[in-house]
Amino acid sequence: MTTREWVDAWFQEIWANADSDSLTRFVSDPFTFHLSGGRKHQVTHESYLSYLQLWRQKFKSVVFSISDIVCQPPLTVVRYRCQAQYQGGWLNIPGKKQVIQMTGMIQFRQEAGFITECWLEDSSFDLYQQLTGYLK
Repeated sequence: MTTREWVDAWFQEIWANADSDSLTRFVSDPFTFHLSGGRKHQVTHESYLSYLQLWRQKFKSVVFSISDIVCQPPLTVVRYRCQAQYQGGWLNIPGKKQVIQMTGMIQFRQEAGFITECWLEDSSFDLYQQLTGYLK
């Protein structure tokens, strides 16, 4: 499998569709998920799928596009864009079915063909601005 194929699977099958078969095929159980601010979580497939299903209730019609992939095994960095329709429920912000844009970068560590760790940096503040009009 090429790098592009498993990266596409992460975004199109796992993130966009919460596909448990793809999660099992590409990601160790558990895996380590690093978030902004240095937060780090050991995440099981079950808990991650629950999170993704909740996220998909708040954001519908999700479309990801890959901007760049930089691979230096065992690490791969991906810069991406996402468009979705916001339904409400994120940070108690009411939904108006507005179309939002998000950008981010995620770094993956792979071992024995499985993603074992990922680091996520995304445009959550920009998303907040789009939904609330804050600082316009």
